[in-house]
Amino acid sequence: MLDLSCLRLSQDKLAALIEITPQEQYVSSTDIKALILRSEFSHYLIDDSAIEEAVAKFAELRETPELHAQWGDTYVKLATIRNAEIKIEISDDKMVARATITAAYGGSPITQGELVTAMQDAGVCFGLQKQRALSLLNLAKQAEPGTKIKKVVALGRKPEDGQDSRFERFVATPTERLLKPKETDDGRVDMRDLGSLDTVEPNTELMRRHPHTLGRAGKNVCGEELPYKQGRDIDIVVGEGTKLSAKDPNLLLADRTGLPLEIENGMKVDDVLSLKNVDVSNGHVDFSGSVLISGNVGEGMKVNASGDVHINGFAESADISAGGDVVIGKGVIGHRLAEGDSNYSCTVTAAGELHATFVQYSHLKAGKDVTVTSQLLHSKVECDGKLLVSDASGLRGTLVGGSVNAGSSITAVVLGATAGTATDLRIAGEFEDIQEERRNLNNIKKSLHNKLGKVLDAQMKLSSAKPEEREQGLAEKLAATLHHTRQELVQLDFALDANQQHEDSFFTNAKLTVKKELHPNVRLDIVGQKLFTNREYGPTETQYDNGKISFTPLGAGKK
Repeated sequence: MLDLSCLRLSQDKLAALIEITPQEQYVSSTDIKALILRSEFSHYLIDDSAIEEAVAKFAELRETPELHAQWGDTYVKLATIRNAEIKIEISDDKMVARATITAAYGGSPITQGELVTAMQDAGVCFGLQKQRALSLLNLAKQAEPGTKIKKVVALGRKPEDGQDSRFERFVATPTERLLKPKETDDGRVDMRDLGSLDTVEPNTELMRRHPHTLGRAGKNVCGEELPYKQGRDIDIVVGEGTKLSAKDPNLLLADRTGLPLEIENGMKVDDVLSLKNVDVSNGHVDFSGSVLISGNVGEGMKVNASGDVHINGFAESADISAGGDVVIGKGVIGHRLAEGDSNYSCTVTAAGELHATFVQYSHLKAGKDVTVTSQLLHSKVECDGKLLVSDASGLRGTLVGGSVNAGSSITAVVLGATAGTATDLRIAGEFEDIQEERRNLNNIKKSLHNKLGKVLDAQMKLSSAKPEEREQGLAEKLAATLHHTRQELVQLDFALDANQQHEDSFFTNAKLTVKKELHPNVRLDIVGQKLFTNREYGPTETQYDNGKISFTPLGAGKK
């Protein structure tokens, strides 16, 4: 029977040998493996083919014992020492390096120095995770021979984009009052009570400019710098009726009594005309500044302001026009000028945004967004931005009848009526401008390709002409023209890519969203793609895919 005396260490001390000697019983591979495992060589790397060789020799010697004298001292190398091995892998984006250590078979474990050398050989020179690396080395040292242990050993640093100058506003605007009605003592919201509209006094703090940040370049584990975007230093805009603080150049103050209005990167304070009502007793209003009306605008009255117009009550069959925003607290009420006519007795025009609680039989026009928080009934709406018919909770907001021509999205809680009232919606925005730009770019591209072809033809003719017949300097001129034309074509391709992105962005934003109910007889036209509802729908939105629009259920979480 095999015993441990059959095993010995090789002269180079790197392998375990078994001596082939006569045995009374048949020696199997299992016998040999069991012998190794209970020996001091149990952590060596066993060679299965060598075990089979030893089994064969034992069997041959058992069948022919006289071979022992012929063979003399015969040994087979069964297992060898193998030092631990390490492999470094770098992710495709070069932001993560992982080390895999195969635990040693009786040999030396990986040292810290060997780990660092392996990382350097793989090109890793930044972001060493020291604690993770030490943990990997310790785990591999204690692991069973041949076990593979993998850990992150280096991480790149992501670039940090700088932030543009940020502007913090300290005063409320009229629009915010409509979107956030006054809360009663019992916690309910009273849509009829928008609270008082406060004007500001001189030296009121209006806005603070927070400085930009520069950002920081990133670096991958190979030490390559990753680009970053620097924040822009944007000056605060000192609008009319405002001034910078003498003590703090980043603080904007009011310079007069008036209505605070936000402009891009700044504020202005409009002169304010405050009126209780606008009716026949005080006549039409035409004012350079903002107009605040605590009551109503009566039938047939006109209000025109270069700034904002804020009406706390109703505008009834009136003509309201503003160079800024229009906010109407309670409602816009008109009527048809003739039966079946699409012209209405009430018109509201805002160069900026238009906000109202309730609108019926009126014509609304806005240079930006239109928001109606309760009902928009049988009216005509034209806006360059989006139309939203919903309160802040998204639970109330009905759009029925009339027509809408919006620049981007149209959103309502309820759209149409169970009676099938005809409601026409159109979204066009800048689509035609985008298409016109593309046509112009493609025409220019065609012209440049024609030019390129002519230059190449001229170069071929020049190369085949006799030297004495060639115009002096023509070759250089043609080469320069060729280079410039190719550069123009590259820039044109960039412009076409940007145009395509502009179109993709349009279709991302040009959509109809109905949060609760979509009724029959709603007609939708998105740049020529038309849909018509002939049944009831639940929460619905449009989806644009492959040049086609369709209705699809509104996804969970979007309601």
